[in-house]
Amino acid sequence: MVRNYALGNQMVFDVLKRQVSTETNVVSIGGREAVILKLLCDHVNEVVGKECIQEKVWGKVFVSETSLTKAISNLRKSLSQFDNLACEIKTISKEGYMLILDESVSRVFIQEEQPVFEVKNIKQSRKSYLSNMKVAPYPIERNLSIRTDIPMRNIYFLLVCFSSALLASMLTAGAIVIFNKFF
Repeated sequence: MVRNYALGNQMVFDVLKRQVSTETNVVSIGGREAVILKLLCDHVNEVVGKECIQEKVWGKVFVSETSLTKAISNLRKSLSQFDNLACEIKTISKEGYMLILDESVSRVFIQEEQPVFEVKNIKQSRKSYLSNMKVAPYPIERNLSIRTDIPMRNIYFLLVCFSSALLASMLTAGAIVIFNKFF
């Protein structure tokens, strides 16, 4: 996964932090705007359909097109705070949006250095493995027992949750029966 995208001269969009930054300026963007910007960065100089954006950002929740328009507007406002911006979000009428990126910056991804793990020593014998294990100070019993150290408020909470779920399902079933009787 690409974490950072170059959007201009010394300008970076960090996906995980949801920030667009330069050496002197950092602007945090909202979660929806960050998802939209990542989607546009993944498809630079290509039209990304409104349906695709809506599916990636809001999932199966239906929202009006105004919500998408507002998110794009917020994203444009955030990006307009930078002088060295080499990209523009273009509206493609009745289709979607396109991130137009200057060719000198296009397809430049800043890869983060991956941490290197070094294995010092691996012991193969079972004896050395068992010597490193911590043994419980009491014998482990094989029969089942009930934990008695659970606070009572946790038990009451579980009882309330279970009771309310049971009551809700009984009311729903009753409402369905009554509805089917009259209609």
